[in-house]
Amino acid sequence: MAFMAVLESDLRALSAEARRRYPAVKDGAEHAILKLRSLSSPSEIAHNEDILRIFLMACEVRTVKLSVIGLSCLQKLISHDAVLPSALREILATLKNHAEMADEGVQLKTLQTISIIFQSRLHPENEDTMSQALGICLRLLENTRSSDSVRNTAAATFRQAVALIFDRVVLAESLPAGKFGFGGQLSRTSSVTGDVNRGINLSDSLDCESISGGPPSMRGTLTETGRLGLRLLEDLTSLAAGGSAAWLRVNILPRTFALDIIEFILSNYVAVFRILLPYEQALRRQICSLLMTSLRTNAELEGEAGEPIFRRLVLRSVAHIIRLYSSSLITECEVFLSMLLKVTFLDLPLWHRILVLEILRGFCVEARTLRILFQNFDMHPKNTNVVEGMVKALARVVSSVQVQESSEESLAAVAGMFSSKAKGIEWSLDNDASNAAVLVASEAHAITLAVEGLLGVVFTVATLTDEAMDVGELESPRCDSDPPAKWTGKTAVLCISMVDSLWLTILDALSLILSRSQGEAIVLEILKGYQAFTQACGILRAVEPLNSFLASLCKFTINFPAETERKSSALPSPASKRSELSVEQRESIVLTPKNVQALRTLFNIAHRLHNVLGPSWVLVLETLAALDRAINSPHATAQVILFTDQYHVQ
Repeated sequence: MAFMAVLESDLRALSAEARRRYPAVKDGAEHAILKLRSLSSPSEIAHNEDILRIFLMACEVRTVKLSVIGLSCLQKLISHDAVLPSALREILATLKNHAEMADEGVQLKTLQTISIIFQSRLHPENEDTMSQALGICLRLLENTRSSDSVRNTAAATFRQAVALIFDRVVLAESLPAGKFGFGGQLSRTSSVTGDVNRGINLSDSLDCESISGGPPSMRGTLTETGRLGLRLLEDLTSLAAGGSAAWLRVNILPRTFALDIIEFILSNYVAVFRILLPYEQALRRQICSLLMTSLRTNAELEGEAGEPIFRRLVLRSVAHIIRLYSSSLITECEVFLSMLLKVTFLDLPLWHRILVLEILRGFCVEARTLRILFQNFDMHPKNTNVVEGMVKALARVVSSVQVQESSEESLAAVAGMFSSKAKGIEWSLDNDASNAAVLVASEAHAITLAVEGLLGVVFTVATLTDEAMDVGELESPRCDSDPPAKWTGKTAVLCISMVDSLWLTILDALSLILSRSQGEAIVLEILKGYQAFTQACGILRAVEPLNSFLASLCKFTINFPAETERKSSALPSPASKRSELSVEQRESIVLTPKNVQALRTLFNIAHRLHNVLGPSWVLVLETLAALDRAINSPHATAQVILFTDQYHVQ
C-alpha cells in the first residue's frame, strides 16, 4: 500500500535526522517502523498509539527540521483517517506550540495542518477544541511579527474553516442544501437589459419567500454544531465592532477582516438566518446594530471605519441584508434604505457616494429584489416608499449635469463608459491622468450608475409586465377584445402601481440625459428603455404615461425648433399636439443619428401596440407626416434618404 510505504520512508527520515542529538526520537522511530510493518490499514494505525506518538514526540523537540517532518507526517495521518478523534486535543496543543515558533516554514506547516483537520473526521465538535483551532489561525494573523505569507495563509485558512463550519451547520440542522445568496457582486453584461434578472419565478422557493407565500417556519433550538456556528458569528460581530472575542480568545483583529467574513456568511448561508431563530436574532440585534452604527455619516470616522475598503464592506453587507432578508427585517431594512438615500444628498467624498450608487443600481437591475422591495414597502401603507425614493435619488444625480461646471466633459465620459460596456470592455483612465480628469471620470461614473439604475427599473417593469401577460393576468396588445375596467392579478397590480408611482420621475431623467447625449451606445440604451416602458404602459393601458413617453420620444425623432425646449412635465395631450411648420422649418429638417434611432424606436412601439394606441396614434401620425415632408423636400439629406430606404417609407 502506497500510504504505508510513504509513512515508513518518513519514519526512516525522522530516525536519520534524530540520530545524533535525540536518541529517544531515533529509537521511537525505529520501533514505529517495526510496528508499522505489522499493520495493514489506516484504521489499524489509528488504533495503535505508537505511530502517532513518535510524530508528536518529534514535534515536542521543537527544532525546525524535526518539526517539519513531524507536522508533515501528522498531515498524512489525518488525511488518511489514521488518527482517532480522541487525539485531537493533544494535536491542537502541539500546533499551538508550533504557532509560537519564529520559523516561517513551521508556522505555514501548522496552518496547513489546521486546514486538513477541518476537512477531516477530526473536525472540532465542541466549543473548546473549536476555539483552540480557530484561535491558532487568528493569533498568527494578529501577530505583528508574522510574515506577510503567514498572515495571508492564516487569513485564508480561517476563511476556509468558517465555510466548513457553516457547511456542517447546514447539514446538522437539516437545512435546504445549497447556497442561496449572490456570494458577492453580480457580474455585468454588455447592457442594462442583460443585467436585469428575468428568472423571477425560477428562483428557489426559499429565495423568493415573499412571492411564494411567506417565509419558512423558524426553529428555536440548535444542535451542538449549530451552537458552535452561532458562537463564532457572535465573536466575529464583536471583532468587527472593534471589540474583543471572549470565546476565540482574541483581543484585537482588523475590523475589515472580521466584517469580510460576516459578509461572506450573510451572502452564502441564507437558510441559516431564515430558519434558525437564534441566528435571525443575532442578525437583527447584533449585526444590524453594527452596520447601522458603521453607516452613520454625522460624525468624523476614525481609523478603519473611515477607510474606503471598510465602507465598501459595510455597504455590501447592508445590501445583502436588504436583498435577502428584507421580508423578515422590515424595520431594519427601512432604516438601512433611508440611510443609503440620505448619503446621495450629503456633501460626502465622491467615492463614498459612488459606493452607495453602486448598491442602489444593483437593487434596480435585480427584478426579484426590486419586486420584493416595492411589495414590502411602497405598496404597504404604513411603510416608506423606498423604491420611489431610490428612483428620485438616481434622477437627482442625473439632473446634476445641468449644474456641473464640467458637464460637457462628464457627459462625454458617460458616453464613453456606455460605449465601452457595449463592447464588453471596462472603461478606464490613463495612468497619467490629471486630477481634473479623475474628477470628471468620477462624476461620470456616478451619472452612469444612476442612468443604469433608472434603466434597470424600466426593464424590471417591462419584465414583470411580460410575466403578468404570460400567466394570463394581462392581455396581449395584439388582442382585439376590450380590456377589463381594472386588472386584478397580483403581478399586474404590482406593475400598475410601479408605473403610477415612478413614470414621471423616470421620464424627466431619461429625457434630460437623452437630450444631452450624442454617443451611439448610450442613446441606443436609453431608447431601449423608452421602448420597453412605453410598451409596458400600453399593455397595462396606462394612458397618461403612455402618451407622455410617446410625446417625449417624438421630440427626438425630428428637430422641431420651437418644441425641443419643452420639458416632459409640460407635454401637450395627443389631441392638442398639432403644429404646422413653416416652409423654412421644413427645409431645415436634418435627421441626426439620434433622430434615426428614435424613429426606429417609434416604429417598433407602433408595430407592437397598434391595437391599443387609440388616440395616441395622433402623435405617431404627426411624426410620420413631418418625416414625409422631409422626404419630399428638395433639400432632403442623405440621412433621410438612407432611413427611408431601410424602412421602405412611401
